[in-house]
Amino acid sequence: MRITAKDAGDVSPLSVERYIDVEKSGVYVSTGVPYIVGHVAGYRVYADSRQVRLSGSIAKLVQGENVSSPKRGQVSEGVGCLSDALHLNIGRAEVVRLDVAHTFDLPAEPAVYIGELSSRAEMERASIGENTLYFVSKGRALCLYDKRAEMRHRGQEMPPAWADCQHLLRYELRLSGSVARQIGARTLTTQDITKPQRWAQLVNLWADEYRSIGRTSTDRIATSTTPKEAFNAIFADLLQYAPADYLQNTLKMLCKRGVMIKQRRADLKKMIEEALNGCRYSLINQLDVAVERVRAEAVSV
Repeated sequence: MRITAKDAGDVSPLSVERYIDVEKSGVYVSTGVPYIVGHVAGYRVYADSRQVRLSGSIAKLVQGENVSSPKRGQVSEGVGCLSDALHLNIGRAEVVRLDVAHTFDLPAEPAVYIGELSSRAEMERASIGENTLYFVSKGRALCLYDKRAEMRHRGQEMPPAWADCQHLLRYELRLSGSVARQIGARTLTTQDITKPQRWAQLVNLWADEYRSIGRTSTDRIATSTTPKEAFNAIFADLLQYAPADYLQNTLKMLCKRGVMIKQRRADLKKMIEEALNGCRYSLINQLDVAVERVRAEAVSV
């Protein structure tokens, strides 16, 4: 985030020197403008006579960890904490980088879900192993990765509330540069983000971007070479929109009603498994449902 000298009012941006732990100070040789670099409340602070720039995690500020997603009220609380710490109205700061994210506790390894996501129009796909997937374009990135593996790599301990969760998939929408323009706004301040309508817009954008990612099922349909391959791919694609236990419950119901004997049930189950051909569409459907649940909960508050 960035607050200019104009938005700071009567307060000089360099006045924050009194309230931060200064790590470095100096003067630009080319312009003669003095600057300071330091930190406060877990945020990196850069200031000169023109502006104050801050970078950090508001989730860590208000929760002490960033595995959980902060609520709208917590973001407002964090903005207030930064304002108090720096003696500046941080609510007027322009947003120049914004991450909209959620961590999902899922029944299977993150790699399973990541493997079912294929492409996103007008974005470059980049994978790092089987546990990390990025779709990147100028000023925007969709990031899916194994949160537990990331924290283990950084030597960080999992927060107690998440300690027993084995399969944590993190999905982030990262916006940078002209964030306001990307969401169709003239300006975007930290205070704007905490308003219900803007908050709902950002969460909807986060969910819509996820839904725009192509699925490997579509690729399998397009590359089918026989009617059977096409049927199997279409069947598997449609199955992802059914509840995870749909097949099992349906087969049990048919047997209970006497419509199908157990042997025929086993034969049908084998045919279905052949059609799925190892695809985990019921699992990717679980992630789809989880994303929509987060959307519904966020926009209703």
